[in-house]
Amino acid sequence: MKLVRAIEVWEKGMEGAFIGHLAIAETVPVAFLFELFAAEQDQPDPEMKLSYLLDAPRIEKIQAFVAETMDSNRFDFILTAYGLPDYQ
Repeated sequence: MKLVRAIEVWEKGMEGAFIGHLAIAETVPVAFLFELFAAEQDQPDPEMKLSYLLDAPRIEKIQAFVAETMDSNRFDFILTAYGLPDYQ
């Protein structure tokens, strides 16, 4: 199974609706993502399989790996991962 990481885009606020996904470059180091959230994890998640809310400082750090501009004043963003079958 291939893990794909993406950014979920939501309307701002707790009642905001799901808008869609933004792709993250496959070149993003998983260790970089782990470092961003290691202090918030109840259990280590070194493969970054769980979902994490991105605050403004983290959006700034991850923006280099996302083609679209992420505007934290307009939207909420969540780093997430999902699996795809590994066809070989």
